[in-house]
Amino acid sequence: MAFRRKGPKIVVSGYYGFDNCGDEALLLAIIHCLRKLRPDARIVVLSGNPAKTAAVYGVRAVDRWKPLSVAMELLTCRLLISGGGSLIQDVTSARSPKYYLAVILSAALMGKKVMLYGQGVGPLADPGNRKWAARILKRCHEIAVRDARSAELLKELGVERDIQVACDPVMALSYEDVNREEIRKELQEMNILDDSGRKRKPLLLVAMRSWKDNRHMAPVAELLDAQARMGWDVLLVPAFFPADMEAVNEIGNRMTERLYCLGQCLSAGQFLALTAYADRVFSMRLHGLISAMAMGAPMLGLSYDPKVDAFMEQAGLERYCLSYEDFDWETAVYLMEEMEASPLESRQEQERRRLEMQGQAWDMAERAVGLLS
Repeated sequence: MAFRRKGPKIVVSGYYGFDNCGDEALLLAIIHCLRKLRPDARIVVLSGNPAKTAAVYGVRAVDRWKPLSVAMELLTCRLLISGGGSLIQDVTSARSPKYYLAVILSAALMGKKVMLYGQGVGPLADPGNRKWAARILKRCHEIAVRDARSAELLKELGVERDIQVACDPVMALSYEDVNREEIRKELQEMNILDDSGRKRKPLLLVAMRSWKDNRHMAPVAELLDAQARMGWDVLLVPAFFPADMEAVNEIGNRMTERLYCLGQCLSAGQFLALTAYADRVFSMRLHGLISAMAMGAPMLGLSYDPKVDAFMEQAGLERYCLSYEDFDWETAVYLMEEMEASPLESRQEQERRRLEMQGQAWDMAERAVGLLS
């Protein structure tokens, strides 16, 4: 009788199972790469909703809040992947980095291989978090960050080792990897697509969030009204459900032209499929921009956080990144018109950058798989 050995177990830690399209797209991309490079690997995800994660991605998932369950998975794994996203930062919560660093430390103490995978590190304002991060991240066998600013912060903290400046893991995906059928029915029901699945008008996909005093809501509504008058179908979606519905509803109430909204929780596959349909993307959410870059869609960013600026610089599109603090809709309209009339060379340069980042994302995955040897 032939004996079939089980493949190596890989545990993936991140902000998964919370219906954030950006983080779910990260998980989708990481699983996609691991399965391509190491089909026999057993993937286990630490999730806030293990049942849903297991059903959506076809992996084993355990409750991230159950220390004993997490410890048992780490004890029997060969590799811990911590990433991607902005896990090691204390802007959203001072406790957040402590959780992810504790998982890394646990795996390291058990003698497991650990990789920081396409993360955006920082900001870290709390002195305790900075010290904790410096001590623990030195234990990683591989560190790959998604931008140069993250690498600089790690060096500032004293993490003296080879740090790969890569990109966001989602950049490993391309238009060919996305199934547009996942969202076709919803777009047809809204009459954005006809019965044959063709768009009736060019499509502007918009992903906004609430922030501080919400000063951006009024000018964003003005901008979307202007685009609708120019013949665009404007589709506003929540990238993080239900948190982004506040922005969806307020912008919708301010607009006078026709607006399409998807008031539902979107899977990572559905969000990427929407981006694949879009002729242009306007996003405040970082992963709205990352998805646009991966799908090759022209994009305009509204930056409320340094991570948005960092990505747009990496993509070579800093000109199309507007600041939250002084955002005005007329400048945005001008840039969108410029984008529409951009010469072929500009589009070719964006495609060159996309392919370069795609290569970096796959190289990062190969480094992770290399740790299994």
